[in-house]
Amino acid sequence: MSRPTEGEQLAAWEQYRQAKLKADQTGNFLDGRIAADAWVAFLNVYLDEDHKLPVRRTTGGNVALFPVHKTRRAGPLSGGGA
Repeated sequence: MSRPTEGEQLAAWEQYRQAKLKADQTGNFLDGRIAADAWVAFLNVYLDEDHKLPVRRTTGGNVALFPVHKTRRAGPLSGGGA
């Protein structure tokens, strides 16, 4: 493996840093996933091709968000339970 250039290292770090800052500010789940993907990309800068981590898509996949806030008003959950 050839060593990554300083420019490649800094670019990957800056992409992660910006994504992490946004996720911390918004608290949004999808922003957090984007930051996680950027972290993987940053780590992959230093790994040999045969050791690179798999890159997930930032949207789609096996996680679906259900807009609960659109189906009921905020308040305590109804009684009952399992």
